[in-house]
Amino acid sequence: ILCLPRSVAFSPRMSTRIRVGGVPEHFNIPWKIALESKMFEAEGLDVEFIEYPGGTGAMRQGLRSDQLDVAVALTEGLVADIAMNGRDVVIVGTYVQSPLNWAVVCGRESTLTGRHELRGATFGVSNMGSGSHIMATVLADQESWLVDPSPDVKFSAPVGRFDALRQGVNDRTFDAFLWEYFMT
Repeated sequence: ILCLPRSVAFSPRMSTRIRVGGVPEHFNIPWKIALESKMFEAEGLDVEFIEYPGGTGAMRQGLRSDQLDVAVALTEGLVADIAMNGRDVVIVGTYVQSPLNWAVVCGRESTLTGRHELRGATFGVSNMGSGSHIMATVLADQESWLVDPSPDVKFSAPVGRFDALRQGVNDRTFDAFLWEYFMT
């Protein structure tokens, strides 16, 4: 999904710098190809692509702190952000239309063998509101672990990057994390 602050107004043939944020994953290869082949320059656009290894949660912060003009981020994270923090960003379009497949990742010495064993587990998250956080919450909801009065799911403090999530399951800081299947 493409998202930008409400205050940004783009017009054709503008000569301003446009800062686009996205994860350093295969979804964003077209941006890199367009930059390398100077396609944006040919249209009078000065585009900078900024990698956000921290994902949607980090890009939400980038939009709010005026470090980004446009974010290529997860729909769920952006909708949650709009619901929680108000409508100072707007979703302007779909970039990838197929649903993402999510992997539940455990450490190399984990004894966990199925989803049902994750009840009460601690999930690692890159950032609150990121895909790793939202999809772990969706899993907990699907498995009925969010039932009041005491939800049976816990989250780590945000660790930022994928390599920190991988390290966290291997050193048992947390039990598992969710990440897009083809990137894990």
